[in-house]
Amino acid sequence: MDSTFYDDYNISQILLEMLMQNQNISNEALIAHAQLLYKQLTFERDLSSFTEFRLHKAMLLYVPPILLVLGVIGNVLSFFILRHKTMTRQSTTLFLAVLSIADSLVLFIGLFRKWIGEITGLDIQHESMFLCKTITVLGYSISHYSVWLIVAVTIERFIVVCRPLQASRYCKQKRARKVVIVMIFIFLAINAHLFWTVELTEQSMNRKTVLRCDAGPKFVEFIDRIWPWIDLVLYSLFPLVILLFFNTHIIRQVVRATAGRDILQNGPLMKVDARRNTKDANLKLTIMLLTISFTFLATTVPMNVVMIASVVWRNEMDNPKQFAKLVLIRTISELLMYLNHSINFFLYCATGQKFRNIVLRMICGRSTSNISNFSDHSQHLYCSRANNNCNGHKSENETAF
Repeated sequence: MDSTFYDDYNISQILLEMLMQNQNISNEALIAHAQLLYKQLTFERDLSSFTEFRLHKAMLLYVPPILLVLGVIGNVLSFFILRHKTMTRQSTTLFLAVLSIADSLVLFIGLFRKWIGEITGLDIQHESMFLCKTITVLGYSISHYSVWLIVAVTIERFIVVCRPLQASRYCKQKRARKVVIVMIFIFLAINAHLFWTVELTEQSMNRKTVLRCDAGPKFVEFIDRIWPWIDLVLYSLFPLVILLFFNTHIIRQVVRATAGRDILQNGPLMKVDARRNTKDANLKLTIMLLTISFTFLATTVPMNVVMIASVVWRNEMDNPKQFAKLVLIRTISELLMYLNHSINFFLYCATGQKFRNIVLRMICGRSTSNISNFSDHSQHLYCSRANNNCNGHKSENETAF
């Protein structure tokens, strides 16, 4: 919906200008145009009278700064902790460290720009052709990249838990670095078409001609009708299916392993303890990664439903009350989507004991010896140690998350 708001004076002026510019215009055409303008005037006045619409405006004003502060600070802390010397040999932490950078970029390019636009009415994306194209390409690419990093972590966890004999081959720091680099180039290539399908276009707004970053004249059908569905598949639907598939297998394997733990009680005591501790550490990291995956599902599925519903019931949105409700639901869903890029730090703290202890050490300035259980975890069955048999010795670089 156009953001232009008309009043009675503006409508009269527009009709007068039309009549002066084209004196041959028929009365029927003039009346039809007047009816259209008055319909929009009534619609927009009605919108502002609904609680749902006012709540939508309030949420766009007050929620983004909270998500931005928590998200950026949390992501920065996550990056430095995940690159801590006790973490760097674990290949999963590389994916998560890069994820913290990607999430911060999503918040800056998407949410911060949206919030500034809500406050000032100015969107830098519409200020120049370069900014229009660059912000559009980077915005889509980083969003897709962030989501697929979660997919990559989940696939790696599947290999570790369900295919442990292949872990030493596929789950290494060197391979993880290659994956994160290749992935960013893949998504830049997928979204590169936006460099020529999107441009600054002239649009009439409140009797003024303004420049807006939108589909180029030759690509309106593609950008408005086709690309949103491709984006939906890349950002949410396809990752959702993959995450559900692999997480189902991971959970099934974890349940089996937990159920079979009693069998270890028959072995020698030292070996039993080593195996049990290894499985416990493995289980903790698995639970943490499952939490990240299911948080992603919970925060992005509502946006999928809203987008599909918007298409299905597009012709029924002439009613201002219905439209106000849809706008509110979409705003809530969009903020939930950005919440997914803001809370990983808190998920790590809630589910990762070693991560939590490093945070306490950084905040409180405690020495390693004063932090209980800082290194009191056995080796984790991780990609980087798959070739090392459990011998009962602990390595700080290979402890559980």
